[in-house]
This record gives sequence, C-alpha cells and structure tokens, in this order.
Amino acid sequence: MDATTPVIGNITSIRRALLAWHARNGLRAPWRESGDPYQALVAAVMAQQTQMSRVMPSYARFIAAYPTLESLAAASVGDVIRTWGGMGYNQRAVRLHRAARTIAADGWPRDAAALARIDGIGPFTAAIVASFAFGVAAACVDTNVRRVLGRLAGDASLDGTRLQRLADAALPARQPARWNQALMDYGARICTPRPRCDECVVARWCPSREVAAPMVADRRARYDAPARTRARSEPAWRGSARYYRGRIVDALRNVPPGEAIALGRLPGLIGDQHDAPSPADTLEMVRALERAGLLVLREGAVALPP
Repeated sequence: MDATTPVIGNITSIRRALLAWHARNGLRAPWRESGDPYQALVAAVMAQQTQMSRVMPSYARFIAAYPTLESLAAASVGDVIRTWGGMGYNQRAVRLHRAARTIAADGWPRDAAALARIDGIGPFTAAIVASFAFGVAAACVDTNVRRVLGRLAGDASLDGTRLQRLADAALPARQPARWNQALMDYGARICTPRPRCDECVVARWCPSREVAAPMVADRRARYDAPARTRARSEPAWRGSARYYRGRIVDALRNVPPGEAIALGRLPGLIGDQHDAPSPADTLEMVRALERAGLLVLREGAVALPP
C-alpha cells in the first residue's frame, strides 16, 4: 500500500461494531437472503438513485412479472418499461433488460470485473451481484458507502481510484456481502449527510466526529423549520425537460401494446397543469428518448419499443 492510499485506523474494531449493528438493524430483503444473482441484479439496478422504501414494493412487483432471468430476457422492451412504471429513471429498465439478454445467452460471470463488462451493468451493480450471490470479495461503493468510509478515513473528499482502494482495503475476506450491506445500511440510517453521531457505534474511532457535530445541530434546526420553508429549498423539476420526458414514457405505458400516440397529441397529453411544451421541444425530447431506447418514432407516431 503506497503513501497515497487512505487508511482507516482501528479497522478490526470498526468491522466488528458495524457488523454487530447490522445483525440487529440491517435491512432484511429477499435479494440479500436468497443468493440468487438475478434477484441481486434487479435490486441493484433499482437501488440506483432510488430510496429503498420505493425499491421494496417495485421489486416485488417486478419479480412477480419476471420471476427468472430467462423470463425477463424473453420479454419485449416495451413490456419491461411498462412493468418498471413508478420507479423513475426509465433507462435503467432498458439497461437491465439488455443485461438479462446477454447473460441468458452467455451465462453468469462470477467475478465483478467480468460482470462489469456486460452492457447494462456498471461497477457497483457488478460488485453487488458478485458479493451477494457468489461470495466474491468485491467492494460495493455507492454514495452511502463513500460517505461512511470517507469519514472513517478522515477525508470526505475521497473519490475515484483512491476511494475504491480504501473500500478494497476495508473489505474483510470473510462475509464480504454482509460488510457491503452494513456500510450501505449505515450510510442510509446513521452516517447520513447530516450524521447521527450520538447514535453511532463507531464514533470513538471516527476522526470526522468533531467536524460532523455542527452538521448534527444543523440537521436538528433544519427539521425543526416550518415545512413551507423546507419546501422552498427543494429543486424545481416540474416543467423541466426531464419531467416531460418522464410524462411521455408514462403516457406510452397507458397505450395498449402495438398501438401508438400521434406525435402532435403529445404536448397536450404531457402538459399537466403546466404550460405544454412546444411541438419542437416535444420532438427533441422524443428523439432523445428514442436514442435511449425508450420509444420508437415511426410515421409521425410514438410507441414503446417492440
């Protein structure tokens, strides 16, 4: 390990404390208990940019529709997008479907590097599947894990290669899946952006606790503020291009398979209570969605992919 590699002191004690916390408080989910790589893949893709409270019911619905990798691979892209409804970030459904077809044809790679080479699977998802399903010592690094490890190393700015080296060094050879799960859960519940240091089981070894203390006070003040004040600080996304793109896909979900919506009808359908986008803006958004594999535009009408 070179001088630029970050280090977490007292890592043995920290592992013991976090794993004990996780045994009492960790999320219980079917994809964590089953050892099924397909279930781990679906959950990992769903968990990207989405809170776990939304993942749980959507996961159950998706697995009910496509209980096996083979059933997902055999489905049409349009049907998968329909089933994905309510999850947002619809391109994840396309990527998941693409990965399922590749794996159905070629079989499951068992290591993270090989999994990450599959179109539609990134490094985080690959590490999830490799560790959860195959017991491989692969470190999963998401936003929550980055925050926990960065604070324990005393460097919240860690990113990229240095962060991955830190995660790899912290990963125990035994029970890598449980360790990954413990870090993700701890970052989501205790070591949050405004941390709960008074509840932290590793605070005694954390070099960032003094820095985090003012953030705890700020968290309390923020959540004591009137709801209307907090609401004003939320980013306005309604009426944005992303908002309308999502509404285009939602409108197409309501169209029976094999049918389409005339392009000229789309602005009125997606306008909601906001001003409808112009025909030119609507066409630009449709073309962006077509490039992403989320719809097809043929002869002046749009539909979900076949």
